[in-house]
Parts: sequence; structure tokens; C-alpha cells
Amino acid sequence: MMNIYINEQQLDTKLDGETNLGQVLDEIQKWIESNGKYLRHFTVNGKELNRSDLNAVGVDETERLDLFVGEELDVIEDGLWEVDNYVDKVGSTLVGRDSLTEKETEDLKEGIPWIISMIRTTTKILNLNLNLIQPMGKGKNVEEILESLQNGSEVLDSTKAIETFLEDLRDVKLFLMDLSTRLAVMRMDESELIEIISRFVEDKEKVIKDFMLVNENFQSGKDHLASEILNDAVGRLTGLMSALVSVQTRHAELDWQSLAIEDKKLSDVITSLNETLSNIASAMEKNDIVYAGDILEYELPELLGDFIPFLSLVLERVTV
Repeated sequence: MMNIYINEQQLDTKLDGETNLGQVLDEIQKWIESNGKYLRHFTVNGKELNRSDLNAVGVDETERLDLFVGEELDVIEDGLWEVDNYVDKVGSTLVGRDSLTEKETEDLKEGIPWIISMIRTTTKILNLNLNLIQPMGKGKNVEEILESLQNGSEVLDSTKAIETFLEDLRDVKLFLMDLSTRLAVMRMDESELIEIISRFVEDKEKVIKDFMLVNENFQSGKDHLASEILNDAVGRLTGLMSALVSVQTRHAELDWQSLAIEDKKLSDVITSLNETLSNIASAMEKNDIVYAGDILEYELPELLGDFIPFLSLVLERVTV
């Protein structure tokens, strides 16, 4: 007799005439989705199989069917993980090549639209405008990158064409990392989001000092240490921005656009902060340590000084 488990809990149900696992899965999936959940993956007798194989597997030869079910964000996260792996695989396959085999070309015709579809679905859920996001802090925005990726995948017949395609793929990889961070923040309880913002306010002196330490270490030739401090500090700032956006989304009843301190608006400060982070990324990409250092030591501390009082104000509004 076959036992069916959902998230390790045995399902108390009887089959209604189904003879193969394809039929069983279809019926259970309808029930799962009617309850607002989604099927993430499944195993048969402890092994993962493709959905297309299940029609050939009889119920009488199956001891255990495990179904793993989650929320919409779980499924999106699973999909992004698969996309990320696929991007890595394509990238490593094409480096140094000047042409593709016929099979590789056919695989890309299916793979690239899938990447684009997954990104569009995720950004729609996260309410992101792809025209406004530049993964490298400059150059093409995500919308332009996806269009270029699609067009480029159709004519990969030279070293130059493949190199251009790989550049777009690297930008996609960066954006996927950004999406993963945003999704992780979205999963948090409001208390956790507030904790991120509160901790940043409490540690404001250390945050500003860390950015200034980056410049000091670059100037003294400790590039590796400087890069580590910079990545950590930018990561904290990116996490903060995602937490702030998430809090604002959950409290749409508050008029965030009008939030101002003296003559400064929150939206303007955030725009300036994002532009400054983009300029740092651009300078680092060009290996312009002097320009990056000036921004880190002079511009960014002043912007953070303007930003932190707004964070305190946000905390007051959402914790009333």
C-alpha cells in the first residue's frame, strides 16, 4: 500500500481509482492549490523523478510518495535558485568559445525565455520597475539587459557575440543576487524588519566609520581588507533599504511621499543614496580607487547623516 506524505506529515486519504502516480499527483496538486499553496517538488520512494515519468509508475509499485509544499515565495525562491544554477552552467560552458553546437543553440532557445519569464514574475510580485534598476550601477538597466540577452542568444556565431552575451549574463547574475536579498527580507516578520532599521540607527557611528575605513585601507595598500569592509557595509545598507521598502509596503496607509525633515524629503534622500552607491560601484569597476575613496569619505557620511533621522521617524510611525 502506498503512503503519501506532505511536508513529512502522512496524508490520511484513499485513492479514487487512480492507477499511476501521474494521476495521483494531478489530484493532490489540485487540492493543494485550492488551499492557496504550491507544490515545490516531490520524491518517489525517496528519489526525485521528472513529472513526465510519473505516468509510467504504477501505484502498486510505489511505497511512498513525498510532496513538499510551500507558499508563493517558496516557489519563486526555488525557481530563482534553478535560474541561478542555469546561468552559472551556461556561463562556464561558453567562456572562451567562438561558436555553439546545434544542441546548445536549441537549449538556449528554451533556457533564455525561461530566465526572462522567472525574472519578470518575481519582479512583478516584488513590485519592481526593471527600467529603473542598473545591476552594475551604470550602463544598461535590467529591461535592456533582458532584451539584449534574448537578442544575443539567437546569434552566437563569433567570439565577440559570445563575449557580449556573457556580459549580459553576468549582469543577470548580479540582479539575481539582488532579488534573493529582497525576497529574504520580504519573508521576515515586521518585528524583524523593525529590528534591522533600529540596529542600523543604533550603529550609525560604526556604519559611517566602516565606510571611511574603506578609504583608509585602500590608501595604505590593504585593498583586500578594504574590499571586505566595503562589501559588508554595502550589504548592510542594501539590507536596510530592502527592509525599509518592505515596511513602507506593509504600511501603505501612511503617506510616505510627504515624509520630510526641514526641507528634505525621504524619497529625495533615498534617491541620492542609491545614486551614490551606484557611483561607488562604477568607480570600483573602473578601479578608480581615488574617486571611490572620495565618495566613501566625504559624500556618503553626509548622506547617511541625513538619512538616519528619517529612519528614526519611520520607526516612530510604524511602532505607535
